[in-house]
Amino acid sequence: RPQSIPVFLLIKTAFQILWLQRDDALRLGFIPTLICFGGLLYGAPAMKQAGALYQASITNPLPADIAFGILSTLLIVLVAMALAIANWLRFMLLGPMGAVGVGLAIGRPHARFLVWCVILGFAGSIAFSVLSMPMLLLPQLLAWIGLVAVAIVLFVLGARLTPFLIGQVIAQPMSLQQAWNASRGNGIALASALILADIPLWIGARLLVQVLSAIGFADLAPMAMIFIMAAFQIAAGFVQAGILAAAFRQIVGIRV
Repeated sequence: RPQSIPVFLLIKTAFQILWLQRDDALRLGFIPTLICFGGLLYGAPAMKQAGALYQASITNPLPADIAFGILSTLLIVLVAMALAIANWLRFMLLGPMGAVGVGLAIGRPHARFLVWCVILGFAGSIAFSVLSMPMLLLPQLLAWIGLVAVAIVLFVLGARLTPFLIGQVIAQPMSLQQAWNASRGNGIALASALILADIPLWIGARLLVQVLSAIGFADLAPMAMIFIMAAFQIAAGFVQAGILAAAFRQIVGIRV
């Protein structure tokens, strides 16, 4: 019988470890935060223009320069997140010597982790596109419900394959079939933990932005606001990695 993952205990553990090991989090999050900040700063004009077009109810495809700016920003942010998550996974599962420096230590395990994240992410996007096509033929409300259901199912399936990704980054490789078998019965629990852990961070970020906007700080220091957003992104990545590491330790274990 597969071990059951305690959802709220996973979330609590991820936040507790992040707080207790905050010095290491600052160390490993320094470079990824700068990379994320650079990406958001680069894409800020494109996102602002896209927002203006959306508010103007312009439904035509985005101009090439705006679309390129947004896509480039997403790629840079994803690279920063992947680096942060990879190093935090190594830190939690292999100890301090598994992730040295200031978050820029990149080796073969990091490269494999990033490549497989891209491959599985691309496969998931293709699957979502194919499965969403029939939903678009339904009435608007039913189509929306169908799209959400498809996204949830694919996210749960993706969560079941996370042991495969973790195995790559800690040099304890396994096959996709082995990862699927190891996570049997825990896909929904793991996906729920990953989603629920983002809620307090999202609420905290929204409240902080509103407070800083109310006192005029956002208008006086827009670059500082972008940096704060980048820091929250990396913090969210650390929490997600904490959940994945705790789950991996329980359902797979670390080979000595």
